[in-house]
Amino acid sequence: MEMPVRFSRLSKLSVAAALLVVPALSFACCPGGGQGVPLATAGLGESQPAALDLSSDPAWLVYAFERDGVSYYQVNDLTGQVNLIVANIESTFWALPAGKTVARVSLPSKPLAIPKNARRSVVFRGPDFSLVVYGEGPGAVWSVERGVSNK
Repeated sequence: MEMPVRFSRLSKLSVAAALLVVPALSFACCPGGGQGVPLATAGLGESQPAALDLSSDPAWLVYAFERDGVSYYQVNDLTGQVNLIVANIESTFWALPAGKTVARVSLPSKPLAIPKNARRSVVFRGPDFSLVVYGEGPGAVWSVERGVSNK
């Protein structure tokens, strides 16, 4: 025996409103490092952290972390070796002493000379800055670049 089920107009509106509000709240809940995903809170310095790869260059792996208002961007090579970690609070950037080799990092507050004719590759692009590598190997220069084109 089948019985028809009727829903009131109020319950239909409530369901529709919930379907619209819940996704908006999920996007607003968490910082995203400019990529729309929550930043990891653990695993910084690991060769294979439990974090999403945010790299825009297939030759590199970029992981983003956040703790106590500080964002960290870790760059690994494809073997999992940590090459550099850049930390950021608002418009201030600094490089951490990470990895087996010393990476040369050009920061907005402390720019380095870029090698002439070096190939430029954007490794990470966020809403406020990009992480770019110029050249390859030990002579490469990493650069934190801010600009309107990143927004």
